[in-house]
Amino acid sequence: THTHTHTHTHTPTQFTTGDTPEDCKSVGRVSKCVCVLQRLIETAPFGEDAETISQQILNHNKFHSSVQRSQEVDRARDELLQSREKAGLHSLDQEWDTLQKMSHARTAQLRDLQSIIEEISRAIMWVNDREEEELVFDWGDKNIDTYIPQKQESYSKLMSDLEEKEKELNKLKAKVDNLLRTQHPASDKIQAYMDTLQTQWSWLLQITKCIHVHLKENAAYSQFFKEANETYSRLQKDHESIRKKFTCDKNTPLENLTEMLKNLEKEKDRIMESKRQVQTLVNKSKSIVCLKPRNPEEKSSGPVIVKALCDFKQDQKGILKGDEGILKDNSQRSKWHVTGPGGLEMLIPSVCLFIPPPNPLSIGLAHKNEQYYEAIMSIWSQLYINIKSLISWQYCMKDVQYINSLTLSMLSQMRPEEYRNIIKNLELHYQEFMRNCLGSEMFSDEEKRKMEMQYAGAQSHYDRLVIQLPNYSKTRCYKSSWHGISSHSGLNVSFMSDLSALRRRVEAAETGLIQHLHVPLKENGVQECSQRLVLLQGVHRDLDSIRDEYLRLREKILRELEGSTNAEQTRYLRSELDHINQKLGSLQGISTAYIQRLSALQALLQHLLQAEDIVKVHEARLTEKETTSLDLNEVEKYHMTLKTMKAELEQKKGVLKAMETELSKAVHWNSQIDKSFHQCDVDLSRYSELVGQMTDRWRRIVTQIDSRVWDLEKQEKQLNHYKQTNSMINKWIQETRQRQDALQITKFNSLDSLMDQLNQQKALYSEIKGKKEKVDDVAKDADTCAASIKDYELQLASYSAGLETLLNIPIKRTMLQSPSTELRQEAADLQSHYIELLTRSSDYYKFLGEMMKNMEELKMRNTKIDLLEEELKRLKDNLKDQTHKNQSMEDSLARYRLELTQSKEELISMEEIKRTQARQCSTTRESLDSTQNQLKNLQDEVSRLTFLIEEEKRKRRLAEDRYTTQQEEYELAVRKRQKELEELSLSKSQFERAIKEKEREIERLQLQLQDEASRRNAAELETSKTSMMIQRSDATYKNIVQERDSLLVKMKLLQQDKDKQQRSEDELRRIKLSLESEIKQKQRLQDEIDKITKDFKYWKSQYELKEGQIRQSEADKDKVQRDRTSLQSEIQRLTAELRSLEERYKSRLQSSDKEISEITMKKESLERELRMLQQRPVLSCRCTQTSQSVSESSSQKLTVKGLRGEVSLTELVDSNLLDQTDLDKVNRGQLTGKEIEDRLRSYLGGSDCIAGIYDEANGRVLPFYQAMKEGLLRRGTTLELLEAQASSGFIIDPVNNVCMTVEEAWRRALVGKEFKDKLLSAEKAVTGYKDPATGKIISLFQAIEKEIIEKGHGIRLLEAQIASGGIIDPKGSHRIDVEVAYRKGYFDREMNDILTYEGDDTKGFFDPNTHENLTYLQLKKRCIKDPKTGLILLPLKDKKTPKHTTSQKNTLRKRRVVIVDPDTGKEMTVREAYHRELIDYDTFLELSEQECEWEEITIETSDGSNRLLIVDRKTGTQYDIQESIDRGVIDRQTLDKYRAGTLTIHEFAGLITSKSSNSELSICTSSPEDVASCSNPTQMAPSSPTVRKRFSSVSITFSPPSDIFDDQSPVGAIFDTETLEKITIPAAQRRGIVDNITAQRLLEAQVCTGGVVNPATGQRLALKDAVQQSLIDEDMSIKLKPAQKAYAGFEDVKTKRKLSAAEAIKEKWLPYEAGQRFLEFQYLTGGLVEPETGHRVSIEEAIRRGWLDGKGAQKLQDTRNYIKNLTCPKTKLKISYKEAMDNCMVEENNGMKMLQATSMSTKGISSPYNVSSGSNSRTGSRAGSRTGSRSGSRRGSVDYTSSVSYSYISS
Repeated sequence: THTHTHTHTHTPTQFTTGDTPEDCKSVGRVSKCVCVLQRLIETAPFGEDAETISQQILNHNKFHSSVQRSQEVDRARDELLQSREKAGLHSLDQEWDTLQKMSHARTAQLRDLQSIIEEISRAIMWVNDREEEELVFDWGDKNIDTYIPQKQESYSKLMSDLEEKEKELNKLKAKVDNLLRTQHPASDKIQAYMDTLQTQWSWLLQITKCIHVHLKENAAYSQFFKEANETYSRLQKDHESIRKKFTCDKNTPLENLTEMLKNLEKEKDRIMESKRQVQTLVNKSKSIVCLKPRNPEEKSSGPVIVKALCDFKQDQKGILKGDEGILKDNSQRSKWHVTGPGGLEMLIPSVCLFIPPPNPLSIGLAHKNEQYYEAIMSIWSQLYINIKSLISWQYCMKDVQYINSLTLSMLSQMRPEEYRNIIKNLELHYQEFMRNCLGSEMFSDEEKRKMEMQYAGAQSHYDRLVIQLPNYSKTRCYKSSWHGISSHSGLNVSFMSDLSALRRRVEAAETGLIQHLHVPLKENGVQECSQRLVLLQGVHRDLDSIRDEYLRLREKILRELEGSTNAEQTRYLRSELDHINQKLGSLQGISTAYIQRLSALQALLQHLLQAEDIVKVHEARLTEKETTSLDLNEVEKYHMTLKTMKAELEQKKGVLKAMETELSKAVHWNSQIDKSFHQCDVDLSRYSELVGQMTDRWRRIVTQIDSRVWDLEKQEKQLNHYKQTNSMINKWIQETRQRQDALQITKFNSLDSLMDQLNQQKALYSEIKGKKEKVDDVAKDADTCAASIKDYELQLASYSAGLETLLNIPIKRTMLQSPSTELRQEAADLQSHYIELLTRSSDYYKFLGEMMKNMEELKMRNTKIDLLEEELKRLKDNLKDQTHKNQSMEDSLARYRLELTQSKEELISMEEIKRTQARQCSTTRESLDSTQNQLKNLQDEVSRLTFLIEEEKRKRRLAEDRYTTQQEEYELAVRKRQKELEELSLSKSQFERAIKEKEREIERLQLQLQDEASRRNAAELETSKTSMMIQRSDATYKNIVQERDSLLVKMKLLQQDKDKQQRSEDELRRIKLSLESEIKQKQRLQDEIDKITKDFKYWKSQYELKEGQIRQSEADKDKVQRDRTSLQSEIQRLTAELRSLEERYKSRLQSSDKEISEITMKKESLERELRMLQQRPVLSCRCTQTSQSVSESSSQKLTVKGLRGEVSLTELVDSNLLDQTDLDKVNRGQLTGKEIEDRLRSYLGGSDCIAGIYDEANGRVLPFYQAMKEGLLRRGTTLELLEAQASSGFIIDPVNNVCMTVEEAWRRALVGKEFKDKLLSAEKAVTGYKDPATGKIISLFQAIEKEIIEKGHGIRLLEAQIASGGIIDPKGSHRIDVEVAYRKGYFDREMNDILTYEGDDTKGFFDPNTHENLTYLQLKKRCIKDPKTGLILLPLKDKKTPKHTTSQKNTLRKRRVVIVDPDTGKEMTVREAYHRELIDYDTFLELSEQECEWEEITIETSDGSNRLLIVDRKTGTQYDIQESIDRGVIDRQTLDKYRAGTLTIHEFAGLITSKSSNSELSICTSSPEDVASCSNPTQMAPSSPTVRKRFSSVSITFSPPSDIFDDQSPVGAIFDTETLEKITIPAAQRRGIVDNITAQRLLEAQVCTGGVVNPATGQRLALKDAVQQSLIDEDMSIKLKPAQKAYAGFEDVKTKRKLSAAEAIKEKWLPYEAGQRFLEFQYLTGGLVEPETGHRVSIEEAIRRGWLDGKGAQKLQDTRNYIKNLTCPKTKLKISYKEAMDNCMVEENNGMKMLQATSMSTKGISSPYNVSSGSNSRTGSRAGSRTGSRSGSRRGSVDYTSSVSYSYISS
């Protein structure tokens, strides 16, 4: 900020009146004085701060007052008039007018300067306050989880404030530009202030960027440590779980081991989920910033590296964005001591710095989690090996035990393949055991050897049995043929031994084949493949020789068996031959496949080696370069090298194809191998992975080359452009520096030469200043090039790091010397050279300006000195004149003195000759008289001299003051003219001495006169008088001197008072500043409290929302269970009722016997008690009390089930439903609770209200809601009947005969969601209403009395209660009689009279058959009883059956209007709402007219004919039906429908009234016969005839209901309620009924959701088309372009992809406020827009795509808290766009939304935007709008088919 120095410069206002023309003595001098004053105004300086400027304004005002009127100018003007010098007079007038104009202009300039300086100063203070708040914020890790969300909110608010402030600063800049354009004399000071503001503003914007980075990095820091700690805790739990769950040993059963193995594999899947999280944390940990070192208390062992988030300059030192430094001291929170680049130490704001990654804490914690995970996985692997080895061991042991238990008899009973499978399974299990026991902790080496011995023993046992088996079979079968057997036995044994040997050779070949299958992936893989291939070929040859031996033996055996008669032996030998043949065929096929597969693998490995060699060479070449060069030739050279490398790769691409071909061959031959040899399969996935890895590396090389080529081409262009502009600017700087040097060397001798040089310097300075943009462009180009180079280096480093990670080979790196640093240094040097040149030019320009001012001031001072010299000369002349006058006075005095002496001598002579000369005496008297006259003249002369002396003193004081004042201003001039001033001082002192001598002389003369007078006093009285006169004059002189002294004292006191006042004002200003700071602090605290409260409410609402969703999900989950159990409960209930009936009949038989005995016993007990009472009255009394208390306590414990809860027996006694006798029976066990419930079923249980509908046409029973959905009942009638059920206790399912609450009925779909809230309200008649005053539960009647519920509605519910069984006591949960209700205050006589009155006002229910209004009791009488369930059903007549035509004579149909107060929820009539000032008078009249009571009557005319009329009893309006038919208002078909009952009387009357009147207003509702709604009743009946005429041709539809029109469209047009026409939004803006901001917001909503709406056609147009069709102008089109991009998408420069509005906000391409507004518009109209397709995206999908985070999604979904950025065109109140959509009208034909607008608010408030009545604006207000009336929007009604303001309910 600027530091202003208070300089005491003199302005024209500092001249006294002596400098005005009043002191000029001639016309020339007057003219000269005027010119001097003009020149002084021209050269007067301007202050540099507001206080100095204020003082200058005060001083100049005084000066301005002094030049308004001048006597000397008037005198000079009169002289010129007298001398008739018209030219001089005209010149004088012109100069005087010029002086006054210049004074006026000076005043205006000072005031403009004061205003703009104060405004800029306030802006600077605001920016400084914001800056100070952000600089002192602690971005450390303390309370990071708390301050991050708070800071995010405050950052959002700060950005919003900056956006608003930017608008204000733009206006301020326009003012400043205007002053600079008009060349204000203080432009340099204004520009300096504005430069300071711009600097501070730019600095604040830099700080906001730093804050954004801090928020992002710190949020990542907080999230990382949260996730890391959670992951560590989860790993700990997994560790404990694995340790505890999976423990086993050799005694563990096989089944448990198998189950444990499955669970362990599942556990692995769960643990693998943690692997991704651990790996993610490891990757994240490398990018986490360090926050702990920000705390000065944290001590670091090594230097702390900090990185700059923005550019910062301090004096000549600076640090650029991205530069790194070393933190020296951070003890101050706001500023850190840092050693920057080049070793320069500086203080840098801490907000501009952050400590970059890596963070040792995050990396350590991530590695800790990774090691923990690896430890868990190693534990899992060990457990897996242990369990697998145990399972294999158990299987082996089973096989060994089984084989050892085999005998020849057992084996002889098996088929050969069965016992061969036994030994095969043993071999498989043993091999599996040997594999699984590797690394197992369950088996030692000794145990493994033992197992091997057991396996060998089992094999030997099996072989012995197999060899002995044929002999055993032969011995058993052929015992009788010993010779034949013995002769053949030797031969068979020979064959068996040969077959056994052959089988062992086959098994040995198989073992050899298996041993040579696996090819290890080592460096010599090709050589291994060759060796294994030779071995496999040898095995194959062995198999061929075995095949030959087999064929030979087979032929021999078959030849021997031809004549054999032993079938068993023949079958056995043949099976052995077949087995060996099958085994040999399988092994030969497999060996062939193995050889082919191994050959393919060998070729694959060879190609892999070739590809790897190629890839390694190119990877090495790509990793050679770590950066680029600033030399264009080197860049081009490397560019060509990359292209050559790519061409080489294209040529060698065949290696990849060959590699893939060989891999496919290996896969093919591997698939040909028999699945039984799975243990020998080669894991080809490893080879596939190698091929894929090599292909990926090849592809990455190609991609890297392409990317580098593209980057280098871009760098080449950017670098070429930068070098050209940089060299051009450097050349210009050198030339300009030479020109500046030449100007500074030039000397000037005169004012003209100085002026010429000043003009040249000014032109040069302007040229240098104009080059600032080009220099900035060069700096931007340098930044662009540096950023491109940094990106290129990052790409190279990323590629190298990727190779390190992929190959796990460290790549050697050198210390990177990035050209971007050199590039930025060049740009910084260029800027410093430019700033140096600009500073030199500016300083020299200011120097020349100051020199110019000094020379002008010196010239003016010389002029003033000349004037002073002339004035001094004039004073000297006056002094000489006064000296001459004094000399003459002295001569006169001497003459008078001589005369006195002569007179004295004459008197003496006269005394001597007195006696002798009488005539001389008279002569002497005459002489005395003459002497007296002379004395009088002498006194007059003395007085005149005294006056002249005082005048000379006054002039002397003026000269002294003037000299003192001018001495301070002209010190330099005084030094040069010191000699003249000394002479002037000398003459001044001589003048003062002369005056003092004159004063002394006068005093001496006065003394002499007094002496003479005293002497003469004795002689004559006249001399005494003369002396007294002299004394009086002396006293007068003294008084004057005293007055002068007193005036001086007063002036000193006034000066002191002025100083005190100044100090008081300073103190007051200081107190005011402190109060303002306290108020700001208080406001800041209040804002924080409000924000905390808002956050609390928000999270509370979110919690309640989530809790409600949880409850809803639980309810939905329970619904299925309830539906499933409902049938079971119904069956149980019916069974229980059947049992209860049987028990009841039995109990009645028993109770009749008991009652007889009880009566006898009771009679005897009463007689005994009577006798005891007679004997012991006191004791009896006590005993009775005791027994009574016991009985009461026992009876109180017993309860029965009521309507909603348990009811005590005392409550029933209190309600006169039981008596004391019943209690006694209960106490004695003679009466049970079940019996009481049966007896009081009508009071405690359900009601006999109307349960449902009986459809006569189909012979079925229906619930009311289902009948409504099928079109049998109307909506209003359905709601009335359901409300009657709810208020009577329960909603009844007439089909299943089940009673339930409203909530249960809604869950079972017996009522719809649209009725649920209203039925819950009606159900409160059972459960009770809550008194808002006391919080107690009150009954329905009390709620009506307290006006909690509308009276008419409550009466209808109360009537249903009484008609269905009685009034319900909500506290007791049962019904009561009317008399008890009187006593408890639940009913009164007046209400009873209302209910018993059978007038039309009490008929609140509707008969759908006859269309009559009835009471509930009358409607029940027309019902029937269901013979199955006993329920009361309302029959619906079959309308298809013929019936006679009925007349609706005297039928009445009434419609009421119900208004609900949104504050209290109370329902009321229209008149009550008007008396409570909820609606205005016109609305009251309008709604009163809507209430009607239609009745059909028949009258007899004078001619005797009958006429049928329908009459509104409320208004007296009547219509003749026949006349309406004759006039064509209705047709005969409509009358027939009315006669047939298809149309109600209300519908019929509506048709007549709508077509009889001139208005064609149509009001759409979902049930026209029941409800008619309008959103603004005052608009429905225009009062003016002109409006009525126009209104008659307009069809208007008011919304809601939303189920008719599409609610997913924006506001499309404006409906002018005064002219009743639909207009476009810009047209409404031109008319002045919609303000500019609201119009722009409405159009933005259209454009960002699809385009501008053409109200005439409903089409959506692009901005260009809308301008062509004149829907909007060019200016509005420019403002709407961001909104169009929000729909079409923002193009990403790099990826060329279209970004949505949400993504554009995240990328900072769209301001947050505007972007949030566009998102709200899109969300309200169907969802966020996908730019590519135009499809709408839900919130969940937007979150999944990463467009929104959780907080942003919640903010969008919270439509109640949308910003109210619109002004309602109708009410002129602030509303949100959601409220605007809700308040819209909807056009019938196309569903277009129209927002109502008027020039005067419906609340009597004029639009703030229509104050000035322009050509298109309309003044005045609508008729009927009353100031202060409340809003007509009243939500809620008896019929909930619409959510509009008023509801008209047909009853």
